[in-house]
Amino acid sequence: MKKPTFISSIISRITLRLAVVLAVFFGLLVTSAVLIPTQLSTIRADSLQKLEDDHKRSAAILAVILSEPVWQITPEIANLSSEVVFSNPNVSEINVITLPDKKTFITTSRKASQKGPFRTKSEPIMHGEQVIGEVQLTFAEDIMLAEITANVYRAIFVTATSFLLSVLCIFVVLQWRLVLPIKQLIEKSDMLANGELNEVIAFDRKDEIGHLAVSLEATRQALQRSFRELEIKNQQLLEYSGTLESKVRQRTQELENANHHLEAALASVNSAQNELARIERMAALGSMVAGVAHELNTPLGNCLLVASTLSDETRQIGKAMTEGTMRRSDLSQYVEAATESSKLLMRGLQQAAQLVGDFKQVAVDQSSAQRRKFTLVIVFQELAALLHSSLRKTPFNLELDIPDDIELDSYPGPLGQVFSNLVNNAVVHGLDGMSQGYMRCMARRQGDQVLIVFEDSGKGIPPGIIKRIFEPFFTTKFGRGGSGLGLSITFNIITNVLGGDIRVTSEPNQGARFEMTIPLVAPGSQDGHEDSMRA
Repeated sequence: MKKPTFISSIISRITLRLAVVLAVFFGLLVTSAVLIPTQLSTIRADSLQKLEDDHKRSAAILAVILSEPVWQITPEIANLSSEVVFSNPNVSEINVITLPDKKTFITTSRKASQKGPFRTKSEPIMHGEQVIGEVQLTFAEDIMLAEITANVYRAIFVTATSFLLSVLCIFVVLQWRLVLPIKQLIEKSDMLANGELNEVIAFDRKDEIGHLAVSLEATRQALQRSFRELEIKNQQLLEYSGTLESKVRQRTQELENANHHLEAALASVNSAQNELARIERMAALGSMVAGVAHELNTPLGNCLLVASTLSDETRQIGKAMTEGTMRRSDLSQYVEAATESSKLLMRGLQQAAQLVGDFKQVAVDQSSAQRRKFTLVIVFQELAALLHSSLRKTPFNLELDIPDDIELDSYPGPLGQVFSNLVNNAVVHGLDGMSQGYMRCMARRQGDQVLIVFEDSGKGIPPGIIKRIFEPFFTTKFGRGGSGLGLSITFNIITNVLGGDIRVTSEPNQGARFEMTIPLVAPGSQDGHEDSMRA
């Protein structure tokens, strides 16, 4: 931790002048560090290419001028001819051999006095179309390397001189045009900070420093005006300070009274909301009771008719047996009728018992909000069966697409109320006035949660009110059977009781889609649920 603090303290002490000089210095340094190696590489490559070209040219010249001496076998003339090339200080050795016997014709060398490295190039000696020999020309690179080193030192010297002159010029210009004017502006700013506002700030310059001076002068004038206004305000505050305390006490008392009234009104609204929610749940249960009674009427009426017919058959067979007129065919007919009647009675009574059982379970769930483990499809099937009587009077169908392996540890009663509210909302609002339509409820397991989707093919929800449908008492049919609490209760149950969330999407004339995500294991306990329901 000490090292960053030390570095930070050093950086904070760097002046503007030093910062600019350092920026220029390091900028030129980085540029030089990039350009010098490039220049050195270019110089070396050019020198090596020049030496290579000279080597090729010299070998070619030797091969031409030695053609006649080799053909005539006159080494003396060959030595004289090769002196022209050997005068090149880069030439280290000339070796000429004859072909095809590969004998040395002449050899001229000063290799012992040179450091190298060495490079050798061979060139055939032609006489007409015949190869009569070969010249081997060796070059030394030490002179070329010395020239490269001298050029490098020269480039470094020129760069360093330019570098230092640039830094010096920049330093002088910064000192003259930037550092000294900024110091003067700092002095003026310190005077403003100390409250000395009478000295005018003026710089006869048209650059940024001049604009900054103009801004400081405008600031000085604004501060003068502000101080004068503050003096006036202070005087007014002194005049009003005597009555301010009594006004504050009066306003505080008024706010406390208004607070009490608001708290009482809020408590009244909450009480009314809770009572309306309870009435809404009881009304839904009452509607369900009427539907179940209507559904029970058919199987029980059938059972009563079958029982009455069986009673008549029994009385007739008893009379025939008493009078001794009973025949075997009469007994067989009676047994057949009794068997068929028993089947009809059993079927009707089982149907009635199933309806009663479903209603009993739903009623217990709706009234007690008891937490238990249940299968999702069974609960929704029971609710769909109980809602069948009311939906049978409409041209709308209710479809379920729920796998039978989704089990929850949650509250079936509130979940059933959510399902009933959504069905009722779709019938009353979404599908109202339509000649046909459908409602579909789907569920899919997603890890430790379950996604329940309820959608309808109705008119959809207008974009202007889709964000308000979960608000308490908001309804488009107020005074026509709508309380505005159905979807509000649904939202409260999903989020507060079942620990999930609910989203709605809709397009005009494309129906509405409610997506509910709830955990397989509901949070909290039964007591916590009852508290949230009361809330």
